[in-house]
Amino acid sequence: MPRPKGVPNKITSEVKEKLQLLIDELIESLEINKLDTNQRIKMLQISLQYTLPRLQSMVVRDEVEVDLPLFVE
Repeated sequence: MPRPKGVPNKITSEVKEKLQLLIDELIESLEINKLDTNQRIKMLQISLQYTLPRLQSMVVRDEVEVDLPLFVE
């Protein structure tokens, strides 16, 4: 029997929760002051992907401008 519409998947929720706990423990165990500059930048770069929303790419359309007359007779 399928789950009702709008009810989150139980297994997915459990996996996400366990991964979040694992990541939290890992972050707490990191000694950021001991990282060199390149490692700090890389860590910041990776973490920003998950904290800031991504910008959507802009689509440029080729629109043809039509010259309209200045005066209507």
